[in-house]
Amino acid sequence: MRWQRGSTALLITVSLGAVVLLVVSSGAVVLDQPSDPLNDEVALQPGDNPYAYLDENDELAVDITENNPNLDTEGVNPDGFAAQESLFYITYDGNESAEAWIDHEGTGVTFVVDGEPIESESNGVRLTSENDAVPVGIKVDTRVAEVAPGDRLIDEISVHARPANSEAIGDADNDDNSDDDDYPGTVTTVGSPDSTARNVEILSLAAEVETEVNLRQLHVGDPAVRLTNLTFVSTDSGDVEFEVRGTTDPPPETSSVPLGVDTLGYYTVEFTTPDQPISEATTELVVDRDYLAETDVDPEQLTVYRETEAGWKQTKTTAISTNDETVRLRVASTGFSAFAVAAERPALVPGEAALSTDQVAAGETLTVTVNLDNNGRAPANDVKIQIVTADERELVSDEVATVNAEVGETTTESIVVRLNSTGEYNLVLTGPALAAGSESSGMGTDQLITQSVTVTEQLDDETGTEAEGASSINTPNEESVDTSVSGETEVRNDREEVVTEPFGIDLTDIGGIALLIGIVLTTLLLFRRVPR
Repeated sequence: MRWQRGSTALLITVSLGAVVLLVVSSGAVVLDQPSDPLNDEVALQPGDNPYAYLDENDELAVDITENNPNLDTEGVNPDGFAAQESLFYITYDGNESAEAWIDHEGTGVTFVVDGEPIESESNGVRLTSENDAVPVGIKVDTRVAEVAPGDRLIDEISVHARPANSEAIGDADNDDNSDDDDYPGTVTTVGSPDSTARNVEILSLAAEVETEVNLRQLHVGDPAVRLTNLTFVSTDSGDVEFEVRGTTDPPPETSSVPLGVDTLGYYTVEFTTPDQPISEATTELVVDRDYLAETDVDPEQLTVYRETEAGWKQTKTTAISTNDETVRLRVASTGFSAFAVAAERPALVPGEAALSTDQVAAGETLTVTVNLDNNGRAPANDVKIQIVTADERELVSDEVATVNAEVGETTTESIVVRLNSTGEYNLVLTGPALAAGSESSGMGTDQLITQSVTVTEQLDDETGTEAEGASSINTPNEESVDTSVSGETEVRNDREEVVTEPFGIDLTDIGGIALLIGIVLTTLLLFRRVPR
């Protein structure tokens, strides 16, 4: 059984002028208010905004053009982006669960529920007696190619609704599933308690038949990593139940992932009855490119590991489609357990380190030579490392060193270090690709270089300060030494020894000689004037 309703009016025209500000609806839907029914149980109802209303035929119309009498502006501005969280509601008045989705052939328009598109059968929104009024939002992006003012982005949409289990995989149309003409077929129910969990119940599971479950964008840790569907083949038939859950932290009782495995999130598939006889299992994931750019992950680094009895093992992970916004991965395994979505990176592990000296004067340099093993899962290409002090975290390496090492390769790096203050220092190697130390958990952890360095005061460069100005003719005193000039004079005390060059004369010597000469000349002059 399938319900379907097509040609629900939706008009969006790009016009120059003021931008339409799509306000967030603040009013709740009221089920007994006028609505546009799709059938006896599913209906469409306008949200609390000026864009959605029931037209003269009591059909839902969404008008974001200059023709809308409720708007004072002239449409959506080109090169702009606008969004409305509660444009209209899909209401439900049934007892069993149902699904609804929207399709159209418009450009730059996306219909969403909780920010996720609902524009395909596989991404339909679930309707239940508890979730009986689902707000449908719209994202309008006029920054698309070949859109000019006056162009119509979309003419109409089709809204589809159906019972949730009407087209489950392996239904009664598959005659190979049973020899009994009254075989009821496989019925799959998916519960969504929140964005990170799905409760799955499969009735009349067929053996040796590929069974697919739509997980509707299950968040795996960050919302930018989503699990879209799950497929498996069981060797047994019957009824099964299992839970799929996404987490940021490692699942309980799992071991540590290998070095160089930088996890983006985890998901688990846990059956109510363990040890399910599954021969083939696949999952599909979507990862946003913006998130990869933020976390410095290249799409080629993406992979998925599965927890086994022997620890984490890499699965066969294939990029099945890529575009400017997302990367889609398919993960193949031989069963279900815990999975880690990760990026493979280098993991540098410091080995033996040597210092050119363990004692240095403040301001002088020493060289640290260290061996680095790349025990990660990807080559190290121009990976940066530096050295800081262990306590003060002061950067002491003169320059950033870059490391290049293939997986499993050992390289030796020399780093020049300069310490400007006296004291005892332990040195720490730091960098984004360093593997976790013994007391840490995570890439980029600092690694201690065990040798300590003693930094002493800088030596005084001035020598012989007191003696350089001393005269070879000194004023006599009790501590004076022989001051006679005999070609070379030595002046000694407890601290220094000064050697005066032969016949060295300073300003004091010159002054004494001048006085002596003056006395002699005066005497001669007086002598010449004595009366005979």
